[in-house]
Amino acid sequence: MENIAYLTNVKSSQRPGLMRRAAGTMILLCALSAGTVFGSSVTIGSDNGSNAFPFGGPFGTNTGSDYQEAYAASDFSGPMLITGIDFFLGNGFTGSLYAGTYTLSLSVISSNIGSLSSTNLAGNIGTDDTVFESVALSGKAPNTLAFSGTPFLYNPTLGNLLLDISITGGSGGSDVAFEDNEGTGTSLARYQNFGSNDGLGYGLVTEFVSASAAPAVPEPGMLSLLCCGLAAVVATRLRRR
Repeated sequence: MENIAYLTNVKSSQRPGLMRRAAGTMILLCALSAGTVFGSSVTIGSDNGSNAFPFGGPFGTNTGSDYQEAYAASDFSGPMLITGIDFFLGNGFTGSLYAGTYTLSLSVISSNIGSLSSTNLAGNIGTDDTVFESVALSGKAPNTLAFSGTPFLYNPTLGNLLLDISITGGSGGSDVAFEDNEGTGTSLARYQNFGSNDGLGYGLVTEFVSASAAPAVPEPGMLSLLCCGLAAVVATRLRRR
């Protein structure tokens, strides 16, 4: 009621601006009430072992330049806006990263995550393939290797999620491995373009960070009621003018 009283007592020259601001707020809240409420951040996989590739370098003398990890749609409770991707250094590893430029891309795939090609990794990638981030890495491996790139809207009802990591100019790397699911369950799978592919149940423990991991959004019903109230206030003010 205080806001309504204020609108009544302001100078007539100020009313048009106030009306426009009130109308803008009403439109924004109505859009929120009708839009998607994105899920919070999610971590997929458990620390059951460790894997050096891609961030610690390929196994032995093999040359690896592409790594893929697929995640089941069932891992996600609903749509989420992915703004960050994190990996976690394995216990006891203190070495240096495999130096190179890493390009992380995300896409939605219709294939079962355990039946992707281990020889044609490019053929696994979805049609909506989007570069998330391209960054040069080197030096001591951090406890959490965090990537923050172009937001990717993932809707699990459209299919499974594929993360592709390509490496150019890779060199060095020693005593580095990151937490891996190590063959447990069916929530993720990994593939690489060298040696054998472990497939289903293997893959780096991955945290997908969501922009919506923030204060809860009011229920759509509450926002709708608020929209109606604001609409009535704006309409009344305009009629009085």
